Amino acid sequence: MNKNKEKIKFNILLFTIIYTTIFIITKLIINAYGMEFMRCVYNFTICFVILGFIAGMVQAIIRANEKSTKICIAICLACITFFLAIFGAFYIAFLPSEHIVAEHLLKKDKKQMVGYVRAFLRTEVDYYEYYNVFFRSKYKSIVDDYGKGGFNPFEEKLGYKHEVLETRLYDKEGKVIYTHNYNMKPNVTVIDSNNNIININDKTNYESDITNYDYNKMPSNISEENILYQKDINENKKIRVAYLESILAQRSTIRIEKTEDGGKTWLSVHETSDNYITIHNGAEFVFIDENIGFINDHGLAGTDGENRGLMVTNNGGKTFEDVNIIHPDNIEERNLFVKGVPYEENGILKVQIYTINHNKDPEKTYYEFVSKDKGKNWKYSKMIKNN
Repeated sequence: MNKNKEKIKFNILLFTIIYTTIFIITKLIINAYGMEFMRCVYNFTICFVILGFIAGMVQAIIRANEKSTKICIAICLACITFFLAIFGAFYIAFLPSEHIVAEHLLKKDKKQMVGYVRAFLRTEVDYYEYYNVFFRSKYKSIVDDYGKGGFNPFEEKLGYKHEVLETRLYDKEGKVIYTHNYNMKPNVTVIDSNNNIININDKTNYESDITNYDYNKMPSNISEENILYQKDINENKKIRVAYLESILAQRSTIRIEKTEDGGKTWLSVHETSDNYITIHNGAEFVFIDENIGFINDHGLAGTDGENRGLMVTNNGGKTFEDVNIIHPDNIEERNLFVKGVPYEENGILKVQIYTINHNKDPEKTYYEFVSKDKGKNWKYSKMIKNN
């Protein structure tokens, strides 16, 4: 019994397996929290596991009592070692574009980041937020593209400095949210640390001015055909609703954007982390002024207005909330449907609301509702005839 305990106590192969299991579980946990191991942790783990496996197999050969067992273990060790050598050679020879040439800890946009150089036919540097010697962010924030060639841009030879051709910013889903091409001379707009709009034309200004960037404030690149609604407040100030993409159950995502330079630069105004709003297809939009706006979501088609709703914003689209429609006693039907969107008449917010009764002719009856608190609450005003 004691001999078996001693064997377990000094079993190198068993300890190597336990370490590998703990490492994998830890990696899954930190990945769930948006973190990743630094390269040094992976290098240590690979060396530890390989050396531990070889040492464990050698230990097993020494401890084996039968000669045939020793030979079998030795053959297994030789085969596995040969396989690892072939795999390593294959990876280096045929997967060079994904091969990380170097890891650098440096300052980028006045933030401590770790940069991974990927170089073969094209050289790019992926930047991740740095936490400590063991962990970094799981999501890349910036990519600098140096163009063709395989080199480490941080290694200067004979005073030569490699120039970045393009910089891309990414969100946490891996989507490009902003691109700056240094070969393009027209004005490009970014946001400085004080949320001021600045124009840049070269790499020097970019590196010195853009700091603490907010993904929600990155300039929009929405095409004109994806603009669902636009309100011109004045010559320079405008608000619009931009279509992003379709999702399941007849839904789409939209974003409220604002410009203060006549449309040269559009910025998202949302205060939500998602940076978008989900609505049903066919929703209608209106902004009364730069602060008050409405979304009339008609709901899921074919469900008699299920999931419908009129939403209002009083802060220019930063946040939306459901309105409160007060049902008067003189309207028998309990379901109220909003027609179109609210409008302003003689300084009063109004909206048309109708009910449906299949036993009447006509089936729809229209009413006028008004709001005196910027569209949050709506009260009955009068019936509308011959609508």
